[in-house]
Amino acid sequence: MPKNGRSSLLDEKARATRRKILVEATRLFARQGYHKTTVTDIANAIGMTQGALFHHFPNKEALLEAVVRRLARGFAEYRAAMDPDSMQATLERVIAAMVDHYEAQPEATLCLAALATEFGGSGHPILEQIRAAYDCFVDPFQELLSRYPGVKNPREVAIAYVGAMQGIGTQGLLREGNPPLRDLAFAFQTILHMPH
Repeated sequence: MPKNGRSSLLDEKARATRRKILVEATRLFARQGYHKTTVTDIANAIGMTQGALFHHFPNKEALLEAVVRRLARGFAEYRAAMDPDSMQATLERVIAAMVDHYEAQPEATLCLAALATEFGGSGHPILEQIRAAYDCFVDPFQELLSRYPGVKNPREVAIAYVGAMQGIGTQGLLREGNPPLRDLAFAFQTILHMPH
């Protein structure tokens, strides 16, 4: 095999290993919290040594930052669901995207909320990154909401909506699919259509 082909295979293997580490760290941070999860817990869960994990991430703090960056990229699905011509379509698409995301990886849906709760009020620098991750959705949703004269505080509404979606995800995890998360999410949507 040519040298650059071997290098390419090694790079792909390293990226795949990093993804596995990030997925497992996300799952454990969401379930146990950052502070209670050890690097050994993460390494053991994916069948690698702690030293091998440190080859990909120099320390637990770097791993935390990488998890938050990965979760921030997940908000792209929600931005893509926004329809500038229809708030109703936007709400339905955002809920559907959240359900699809949750069904694929429930911990990724809840990890930012868990980290925000764990680090809230601590002054830790990761809080700025967590806020910035949420703002990947909040900012464009606020912009969309600002086009509707009946929405007096678009930023507050956008933030509250994210919180409601995460609350639904938390209930889905807590109730272990009874009722299914999809039913919970669309039940929530019905209250958005109630007459004022």
